[in-house]
Formats: sequence, C-alpha cells, structure tokens
Amino acid sequence: MKIQAVEAVKDKKVSFFLPTGEINEEEFGTIEDQFKNMIQADDLNIILDLSRVSHINYKIVGQLIDYQKKFKGLGGDIKLVNVSPYLYDILRLYGFYPFEIFPSKRAALKSFM
Repeated sequence: MKIQAVEAVKDKKVSFFLPTGEINEEEFGTIEDQFKNMIQADDLNIILDLSRVSHINYKIVGQLIDYQKKFKGLGGDIKLVNVSPYLYDILRLYGFYPFEIFPSKRAALKSFM
C-alpha cells in the first residue's frame, strides 16, 4: 500500500492512502497502524483512494467507520475517492454510511478547504 502525505490545503496536511487488491483484516491492520500513528502526530486529514481495491471485507467497514468518527471528533476527516459501484454497494449495505465520496483526489482535496 502506498501512503503519501502532502501539505495540500491552507496549511493542512492531507495524507493519501492507495491500497491495492482486497482489504481484509490483515491489510486493514496495516492501515489501522498508520491511522493510530497519524492520530498521535495530529495528522487528521485522509483521502483513501479505492481505485485499486477489488474487495473490502464487510467486517472492515465498521472499523473504518469507527476511525472516521475518531478523526472527525479530532477535527479531521477520512474521505473516499474512486469508489467502484461494487465497493459502494458493500459500504452502503453496512447500514450506516458517513463517508463523503469524491470522483477524484483533486475534488477531495478541495473539500478540505
């Protein structure tokens, strides 16, 4: 998984996550470790690019929502980009869907202004 942090919007640091393949419990463990480090470092703005993700384990959706709530509670956010219809259905079927979805990284970056 590729992670890139950039100062993108008015002194706000935004981190891009680009996971590939299937996001299962093991893969999410890597993402979760990064989220924890980011909370400690007060880096609270994330764009999660799902363009290269083929599947998300439904168990992960709840954990991802929990982290999104944590980041929002601390003044940040997790935003999704390039979500396929298949992944959108998995996220939506979970029942509660708090994420903003954008068609591109550029659009997501603008939303952090």
